[in-house]
Amino acid sequence: MFYTRYDSPLGPLALASDGTALTGLSFGPSRAAPAELPIFRETFSWLDVYFSGRDPGPTPPLAPAGTAFQKRVWAELEKIPFGSTASYGAVARAAGCGSPRAVGQAIHVNPVAILIPCHRVIGADGSLTGFAGGLDVKRRLLTLEESRMRLLFTLDRGDYQEGKKAFSRPSARAIVIENGRVAMVYSRKYGHYKFPGGGIEAGESREAALVREAREEAGLVLDPQSIRPYGFVHRIERGDREPLFIQDNFYYLASASALVPQELDGYEAAEGYTLRWVDPREAIQQNKALTSVYERKHHTMLFREAMVLERLLAEGRI
Repeated sequence: MFYTRYDSPLGPLALASDGTALTGLSFGPSRAAPAELPIFRETFSWLDVYFSGRDPGPTPPLAPAGTAFQKRVWAELEKIPFGSTASYGAVARAAGCGSPRAVGQAIHVNPVAILIPCHRVIGADGSLTGFAGGLDVKRRLLTLEESRMRLLFTLDRGDYQEGKKAFSRPSARAIVIENGRVAMVYSRKYGHYKFPGGGIEAGESREAALVREAREEAGLVLDPQSIRPYGFVHRIERGDREPLFIQDNFYYLASASALVPQELDGYEAAEGYTLRWVDPREAIQQNKALTSVYERKHHTMLFREAMVLERLLAEGRI
């Protein structure tokens, strides 16, 4: 048996092969010396495309070890399309099995995570259920596929208790660049910078929230035809009032067609929010300087925005 490691945005993945096909993929580092094999290179390429937020298409050759029943269930999992989900009952019916519980047991021992997409199986009520990599990883994989966006990075403070009820509120944020400067909301009260945007309301699309928030918070009228996905940041930590707070922040590149007066709510007005076209290096320096003195909630936000700006610079987008 041969082994290697792939460094993903979710952490290290351990790969195993019989020399021809992939026999295992699990979450965590490989403890064996890495081997160079064509199947590993092919799998690396597949994973590169997957974690960029795109459908990578057919998998490399797979040879998972299991019983005939388990292999029948795993074969049904491979039929669930990228960006879609299926219930345990639906998989059971497709596999010709009357027991969703038996299907769940076969899914639990799936040796090739992600490529045999057991993360796409959810409860009949839409709830997330057990997953070998943990429910947060399952949520991130589904978000990645649903958003068609690449995961830029994860901010995990590790200050929460696993298994607690989570509060989740995704947000949409605009990246507007003109002449080497970035349109950012500046807090006159605290002196930090943030990308225009905010929470996505129930029943609202990410793009609609983006347009609404940019107009209200910054006075930016975005051109809907210019909006294109950039990537998302996954944030997980203990909340102010809840034991677990999870937020996916979706960033979009866009152009502004006009400027209008801001429509700030009470909190935003108290912060003294105003639009500034800022040199990204200045915003990075200012936010990082403030992270050591800010409370926990603001610390995460400032660090997140600085890291996104650094990513934009590194990719030559500014």
